Amino acid sequence: MTTDILRIIEGGLNNDARKVISYSNRLAQRLMEEGDKQLAQSIIARIQNSGSQSSATADAIRMLPIDIDSKLQIVEVIPEDKTRTNIVLSDNVGKQVHEFIEIIKYSDELIKAGVDIKKTMLLYGSPGCGKTSIAHYISEQSKLPLVIARLDGIVSSLLGSTAKNLRKIFSYASSIPCILFLDEFDAIAKARDDSHELGELKRIINSLLQDIDSMPSSCILLAATNHPELLDKAVWRRFMTKVEVGMPDGLSRLKIIQEQLVGFKCQFSEEDSKMKILNDLMAKMSPSDISTLFNKLKVNAIIHGTKEIIYDDVLVAIFEYDGKNRSSEEFIRYLSKYGVSQINISKTLGISMRQVRNVLSEK
Repeated sequence: MTTDILRIIEGGLNNDARKVISYSNRLAQRLMEEGDKQLAQSIIARIQNSGSQSSATADAIRMLPIDIDSKLQIVEVIPEDKTRTNIVLSDNVGKQVHEFIEIIKYSDELIKAGVDIKKTMLLYGSPGCGKTSIAHYISEQSKLPLVIARLDGIVSSLLGSTAKNLRKIFSYASSIPCILFLDEFDAIAKARDDSHELGELKRIINSLLQDIDSMPSSCILLAATNHPELLDKAVWRRFMTKVEVGMPDGLSRLKIIQEQLVGFKCQFSEEDSKMKILNDLMAKMSPSDISTLFNKLKVNAIIHGTKEIIYDDVLVAIFEYDGKNRSSEEFIRYLSKYGVSQINISKTLGISMRQVRNVLSEK
């Protein structure tokens, strides 16, 4: 709460009603959670009586940073109450993420104890493995809005404008209680010794480092990249927590599959042998890939009025997933190998039983 009080004072001294209202609401919420309902209600009543709440909320929207060239907003704000993330994390990633969330929750106590910890986290790994979902999850668990800046979209042909856009983003995130999430971080934070980069781009990186260093202790910064090898070493050092978000292990992948089946009829979900087959066949698929595959199956189930996901259909979707042109003979053998009956193979592929038998009888 100490941080909230200090930010309220800063807002008052700078005539920043938006900051005063934002942090006052956060302070009231924390007091309510700790049982001091009388003081919390008193703060809320003062805000409401001031007539500033609606204008402060409107200011928060109107004052989003704008790109100098395009005049478009360069961040997206996701309110914490709009975030509902179902996420499956491996034990190691889950441990790091939850430790970071605890640091956010206990930031006031850490500051009081003289423990100066930068609340910064770098998420890196292959596309589709859940980096953005983790950012949303941290926002939800911390009860703070997520301010998303996709850096690949703000790199201007006029590199001086890019540095100004970055300063605007950091200034905005420092003015309200939030989590700043820099996506596609490698678009800007490339190594400064890259001989192919212009001197101006190297100056942008230096500016970025200064922006990170000048963040107040109350600020929370997340960044994500698919290409950690491109990041400047000095950028790496700015992050207290570094989390490699890789492909899910077998147990995590099974949980992801089970999560995808919730709300739909699914007879095979209770059959361990079939669930193991699907889990093994999806070993090279990212969480995003698995979600996309099941979403297509769900669409078909709803359109056909069954709201049921069939084991055979999942096998077909997995076979077709990589988009390779493979023969019908391969398709038949694949379905048969994983337990689909000849009659169902015939129906699924729209071919005769004789064709199915002929293929399966071949050595």
